[in-house]
Amino acid sequence: MSYQKDGLLGQIAIVTGATAGLGRAVALKLAADGAGIVVTGRNMVAGGELVRLIKGAGGEAVYFGADIEDGVQARDMVSRAIAHFGRVDIMVASAGASTAAQGIFSDIDPSAVAEQVARTIRIKLNPVHAVLPHMLERKCGAILFITSEGGRFPTPGQTTVALHSAGLIMAAKVMAKELSRSLVRVNTLSVTLVEDTPIHQRFESGNLNPIRQKVYQKIVAQAPFGLAKPENIADVAAFLVSNASSHVTGATLSATGGATYS
Repeated sequence: MSYQKDGLLGQIAIVTGATAGLGRAVALKLAADGAGIVVTGRNMVAGGELVRLIKGAGGEAVYFGADIEDGVQARDMVSRAIAHFGRVDIMVASAGASTAAQGIFSDIDPSAVAEQVARTIRIKLNPVHAVLPHMLERKCGAILFITSEGGRFPTPGQTTVALHSAGLIMAAKVMAKELSRSLVRVNTLSVTLVEDTPIHQRFESGNLNPIRQKVYQKIVAQAPFGLAKPENIADVAAFLVSNASSHVTGATLSATGGATYS
């Protein structure tokens, strides 16, 4: 769509978790729409391959490896991005932690839940916090959190997901209010099971716990538009960080193919 390309041409975006899954799809889409991309993640080989792919298509990209659960590494990654491109206009917080502490709440350890929530939240918030001084100084920027629809729709066996996703959704709304005077936008994109992702591969092979397997079977059956592919999610993400959504902030958009409504 031309309006998306016009809205991203010349912008510089950091995409966390860009070495796999949704983050990789988002990085490719933003690059195709004209943005320079900072690919970040812990897989140097996958990161290098993505950079070569983007450059081979005529785009601009660089890979800066970082474990963004560590605040120091997150800040260093952002500093390197600014030094390389001169600025950062967009932050897409796509990376997440492994899905531990899943199951009916009475059967799981509350300490494991709390630890998993804290880890996931650090991965989401550290890079955003690191880029904010730069965006506030420039009085512009677009931040997008990608999280789970489990934060909006109660799902058995997903206490952990509900805690970190719902908290993140509300925190993003608070940030949107706080940052609006500096013209920094903050939005959230929530998703459920997406094809061609590691979790979908585990679902297809039956390697999830029985409760989660059953939940995903229902999602597949209940989504009238079918499961999204990573490219479908990337299209929505590109809209939310582009000039086409210049007056959208504090919003949470569900891209679930009609499996949930909120």
